[in-house]
Amino acid sequence: MKLLPVLSLTALAVSQVHAVDFEPAPYRLTEGFAIIPQVETTFRYDDNIYNDESDKTSSNILLLIPSFKFGTDDGINQYGGAYELTSGTYSHGSADNFVDHSLTLLAHSEYTSKHRTDFNLGFANTHEDRGSDFSETDSSTFPEPLKYNELTTRGYYQFGGLNSIMRIGGGISYEDKTYQNFTDLSKFGDTTKLTFFADADYQFGSVTYLTFDLSTADKKYDYFSSKNNQDTVALVGVRWEGLAKTTGTMKVGYQHKTYDDSAKDNFSGVYVDLGLMWEPVQYSTITARVIRDAADSDTVGDYIETLTSSLSWDHHWTESFYSEAQYIYINEDYVGASRQDDTNNAAFYLNYDVLRWLKVKAGYEFTDKSSNADNISYDKNAVSLGVVVSL
Repeated sequence: MKLLPVLSLTALAVSQVHAVDFEPAPYRLTEGFAIIPQVETTFRYDDNIYNDESDKTSSNILLLIPSFKFGTDDGINQYGGAYELTSGTYSHGSADNFVDHSLTLLAHSEYTSKHRTDFNLGFANTHEDRGSDFSETDSSTFPEPLKYNELTTRGYYQFGGLNSIMRIGGGISYEDKTYQNFTDLSKFGDTTKLTFFADADYQFGSVTYLTFDLSTADKKYDYFSSKNNQDTVALVGVRWEGLAKTTGTMKVGYQHKTYDDSAKDNFSGVYVDLGLMWEPVQYSTITARVIRDAADSDTVGDYIETLTSSLSWDHHWTESFYSEAQYIYINEDYVGASRQDDTNNAAFYLNYDVLRWLKVKAGYEFTDKSSNADNISYDKNAVSLGVVVSL
């Protein structure tokens, strides 16, 4: 880890410089429409780019990420979006180089104090790193990263005043994922997903609410029909804001996942979603979350019983110098494949707002994954140093 001394020296050096908050300036094209461009350049070192259990391959990676946000906001209604290009160049070899694109559009409209809608459209032309997903057991399965297109749309309507005792809402979302290369194998991951959902909250205290969520999703595999399934989730819970310096949700309910193929195991069980944010002081925030559910498996098994827990701490040491620490634990039980995985990920980042238009970033990540299946377990370290520039 030769870069760690460099990161430490950089953090020490910039901490001696007077700075202000990083706040990109908008460039106004018209009276009400503006764009906010920025460019991020990051140098990353990864000691196990293919997530191999043994015979690790390391590489330096240069990431160039130009992006811009755009839109208009009259204080009530917002319309706009964002575009981002990510270019990755590996010192190990050009086979793993990639260029990703993503575009998102959004529209938030409030017609009266009780009627509002949200529409979102997203498109991504992106990739899977070798050694993950389809090639998780053998990075040489494909000579280069898998490319795929992903389209997501969502429409939502809510009725009720923002200060009303009760609000109800509902909507529809659609997702389409299509692989672009090596389709003789990757086509089995092509999917579409249509989801209908509804929610409601009822205020029963000054800062506390009862919540209700219901969703049903129909997921189709274009070339793997035995994995087609319907997934229904019903949740009831409590949400609170600003209670003893905390904001949180506690949702518990029932999930029922059924497959078109009668030979596959269906899932019926408890769904849990717990989240808590504690702000003991204005400049420090601790966040924790736990989710238990059943997720689709695009590789082996029928589905994955998943437990995901995370803990993070964001702290401003000065007005412009702040850190982010995060720990994630994931337990995955692949039903129908007798496979169990445990993943631990820890990350620590330093950020310094050198000028209003200039930010310096440094970070370290560690991942350890263990599994009872062959060629799945691995550990890796990664360090990064980056600069973000805006107008």
